Amino acid sequence: MDGKQLMATSSGKLTTVDDTKNDMQMTLAKMMEEKHTYTYKKLVVPMSMRSIYWKFFGFPATDEGDILTKVKIVCILCKTQIAYNRNTSNLRMHLQNKHAQELLELEMATPPKKQVLSQETKDRRAQKRLMKAGFGTAQHIYATNADGTVQIDGDIQFVTDPNVSLSGIEDDITIGQPLRVMIKGGTTVGTNSQNVAFLMPEESSSQRSSIDGKSVSDAIAEFIIMDLQLPEVVEGQGFQRLIATLHSPCEIPSKNKLEEEIIPKVYDTFRETVAASLSCINNEVGLAMEEWKSKSDECFVTISVFYQNVGEASLKSKILSTLHAPLDWGETQWGNAIDSLLLDWDLRVERITAVVIGTMRSELLAALTSRGLALVPCLLHTLQICAQACFENPEVANILSKCRAAIGAIASHPAASAALLMQEQILELEESALLMDYPAVWTSTYTMLEQIVLRRNIITSILESMEGIDQDVIDLTGEQWKIIEDLVTVLEPFKVTIMTLSEEKMPLISLLKPLLWQLVSSHLRCKDSDSSIARAFKESLSDMLCDRYADANVSLLLQIATTLDPRFKQLPYATEEDKNMVAAPIKEMLTKLIEEEGADNDEIKIEEGPPSKKSRMSGMELLLGSLCSTKTGMPAEEKADLELVQYQSEPTAPLDNCPLQWWARTSAKCPNLGRLARRYNCVPACCAPPSRIPADAQVLYDGRRSALPPHLADKLLFLHGNHTM
Repeated sequence: MDGKQLMATSSGKLTTVDDTKNDMQMTLAKMMEEKHTYTYKKLVVPMSMRSIYWKFFGFPATDEGDILTKVKIVCILCKTQIAYNRNTSNLRMHLQNKHAQELLELEMATPPKKQVLSQETKDRRAQKRLMKAGFGTAQHIYATNADGTVQIDGDIQFVTDPNVSLSGIEDDITIGQPLRVMIKGGTTVGTNSQNVAFLMPEESSSQRSSIDGKSVSDAIAEFIIMDLQLPEVVEGQGFQRLIATLHSPCEIPSKNKLEEEIIPKVYDTFRETVAASLSCINNEVGLAMEEWKSKSDECFVTISVFYQNVGEASLKSKILSTLHAPLDWGETQWGNAIDSLLLDWDLRVERITAVVIGTMRSELLAALTSRGLALVPCLLHTLQICAQACFENPEVANILSKCRAAIGAIASHPAASAALLMQEQILELEESALLMDYPAVWTSTYTMLEQIVLRRNIITSILESMEGIDQDVIDLTGEQWKIIEDLVTVLEPFKVTIMTLSEEKMPLISLLKPLLWQLVSSHLRCKDSDSSIARAFKESLSDMLCDRYADANVSLLLQIATTLDPRFKQLPYATEEDKNMVAAPIKEMLTKLIEEEGADNDEIKIEEGPPSKKSRMSGMELLLGSLCSTKTGMPAEEKADLELVQYQSEPTAPLDNCPLQWWARTSAKCPNLGRLARRYNCVPACCAPPSRIPADAQVLYDGRRSALPPHLADKLLFLHGNHTM
């Protein structure tokens, strides 16, 4: 055979098909229906079917001899329908079981294999060759007039059988109706033992589907990477059926091939690209370290880098690595891991403005601090800790248990579900919003409580009318309803904060001071109308927020970042002491930056040609030159003052403006201050990008990430996070 095309089998082996048939595509849409019934008038056997056993069988066909389906064949002797599996073993088996005498006579009349070909056989083969060349007129070697119907079930599995050879597929393909084949696997649990070949008409090459020029194998790998799917998805019958429907026959890579060959290869390629991108960075960078748990309760830490390219008004991010983080790791092990990471990616500590930490591991924090790195708590992680502390309160935990039980009871009771839906429609509430929470994401728990409060009367009425359930497990007292309402009210500002972060193109640490100040000074301030429970919640949450960001170095870093954000540069929330606290460090850093810039310029020597003849001194220079000596440059400190005054004189940017874009437009007026701002604008407010901040996105991502096997977590998260490259 000339060229080959690959077809996957259930065992991962590959079968070859002639390149001459590469333009054919299996038409599987009909098989998605429940059943197919064909009424036939003839039973015919194409010229290509050479076996002697075909004498007693045929494919259902019309009066004109057009084959209706090749999924099943019909016995001429007894009209029994048999699944066609592209070989004749089941034909002979049927004859042996049902028509033994006819089989005996047929095989006795069959000439020996090593025989001189009869003229009839030669003529038949010559006719077949003519037909393939387009000159033949005969269609069938056998044709029998017979009426009947053939019914085919739609429950078809697209799993190839490695035991069936396809090497002779060209023998079963006529020029008038080229075919492709997909074999049904007989070893799958719950299926019958037959191997059924589906042979379908050819479609034109223009109708063939292709996925952006990629091979199906590439597309499957990309699907796994982009959607964080497990490689074993390719072993599922539903997945194989889907792929066969879209593009068949094709290579479906095995789980082992994906894990051991395809994904590592893609990872190596992407890693080189990311390394090349990071090597071009001349500015400071920010790091983020996010701890998470797998479903097997193992801890991992994912490290990302954030940076801004010169001339670009956007913050880039790349996932660098995901480390397995055993609970017994001490500061030494973490220190070694950090040093190795920085070395691998050629990141210098002095170029890292700060590390955003979404973890409470004291050993990791100590290792980072000992290397001179500033640590900023991740705001998302902080809000999760604060809200989780409320939910872990014994009284609240009991209430949450009852809420989940009530939702589960209604969902599993058809009449109760219907009543809830009807009441939601009457009250114009959001339908299907009452869902059980995902405790690892606090916003999902908040949403559950919020929706329960909105449906208090409905839920109470429905639960009271339900029989056969333990009311003690789901019945909420008036006091417990009050606690739920207070908790929803107290945590609402946290929800608004989450929404604010998700709406930013990239939430930066310059947001932290204003958001924290607003939460503590306004939303969490106790009111006379607050209940004792609400007061306790507010005081606890306020203290936790203040404690998380109490470190003096962290506070100064956040204040500087906020001052250099054109949306907050007037610092309306800050005291005079706060303003004075940051004024000196900003001027000092700016002055140093200007001096370094001047030193760099002094080192640049411009090669000039031979000195020209000295020009004659003018009369003006001779008379007044000593009085008007040319000023060679402005002192760095004076330049710093001018840029700071210019910055403060600029209008405050609207709150929905991006500070990176503002600085890109204003950099000509304050070039050095713009460079200083880039040093702080590379640090995000949280570890997660904005797309992962909404509750639904958090739940989906956390569920998929936690399901990743340890040996693939690093590569898949790296590829998933950087797949846009």
